Amino acid sequence: MNQSDQKSGIHGIASGLLTAALLTMAGPGMAHEPPGAENVPEGVTIATIAHEGDVGGMSAMVVDAPQPALMIRYDGEQVLTVYDSENEPFLRFTDSSVQAHVHSVDWPNLLQSEGYAVAEDTHWVEVSGSGTFVWIDSRLSKPEVDQSDETAQWRIPVQLGEQEVSAITGRLTWRPIVAQSTDDGH
Repeated sequence: MNQSDQKSGIHGIASGLLTAALLTMAGPGMAHEPPGAENVPEGVTIATIAHEGDVGGMSAMVVDAPQPALMIRYDGEQVLTVYDSENEPFLRFTDSSVQAHVHSVDWPNLLQSEGYAVAEDTHWVEVSGSGTFVWIDSRLSKPEVDQSDETAQWRIPVQLGEQEVSAITGRLTWRPIVAQSTDDGH
């Protein structure tokens, strides 16, 4: 068998395996509802930002996920402090790192807290080696907007250096998930 025939044989086998895999997945993949669709939520909460707090060097955005998360990018010269849900210092941003206060009520919500043994004399730990951090914040998913046409407001206080506290603010809106169906019940 020459080199060209070997390459054709390998391509043929790979093509056959790919076709078999695609045909195996075609049944479930072509249906209108995924397997186990009986537990699909009726809707989702959408968080949006209305005001970023007028902090120089900071940008904020909501990251859509099953639970909305907040991303802050900061490249200023002074320390930026984000306050927790009890208005206590929670996160400290510099242009090159982010630290979290391990005694904050919101500390357990961070992935970095999992398995972290909090020492009594430790207050701040680094959670990012850059001025950017994303976290799920409970203020972005209040249950009172579930299954209603109303919107709720959220507010996350921030402070740049010793300046007056301002806030990132926004809205929560519940949106129904509309199921599509066909005449044959799929």
